[in-house]
Amino acid sequence: MEEKASKRTASIPQFTNFPTMMIMVGLPARGKTYISTKLTRYLNWIGSPTKVFNLGQYRREAVSYRNYEFFRPDNMEAQLIRKQCALAALRDVHKYLSHEEGQVAGFDAINTTRERRSLILQFAKEHGYKVFFIESICNDPDIIAENIKQVKLGSPDYIDCDQEKVLEDFLKRIECYEMNYQPLDEELDSHLSYIKIFDVGT
Repeated sequence: MEEKASKRTASIPQFTNFPTMMIMVGLPARGKTYISTKLTRYLNWIGSPTKVFNLGQYRREAVSYRNYEFFRPDNMEAQLIRKQCALAALRDVHKYLSHEEGQVAGFDAINTTRERRSLILQFAKEHGYKVFFIESICNDPDIIAENIKQVKLGSPDYIDCDQEKVLEDFLKRIECYEMNYQPLDEELDSHLSYIKIFDVGT
């Protein structure tokens, strides 16, 4: 049995020397999930076992969404829930990369503060994982509005909600994140590996 398992492992092309985490960064409705999903499909296609861990799914399992106030930076109860969800997702990342022969784990979340990114970096360091960040930056209101219409209107957060109310709530949700958004910086983050994508690649 062990011999068969080792042969199977040896037959998988090793495109990375160490298990790797690709960490999404960016405000809501910037195409992070789209990008991570496309990358995951490509990496799996070339033979590098990859899986996305979407933090929104963990949050929805932990608590029912009511409105944008859950994402206010001064909502300490919600902040604790969100951190617990992040830690739960990281535990699943560890299980996938260290016990299930995964090579790449996509951490699909906002990750807009250095504090949150430091938490992830510390986790990766403890387990010997490589890390690179993908920051999706978009300030084009038309692209943002289109992303909201195409993706967020069908989100489990907004089942049976009026379209105008969804748009209003989601824009306020974005504002909550904008208050503390710390983009990846050429000088402050020069020790990190990262890619910046502007206006969804346009």
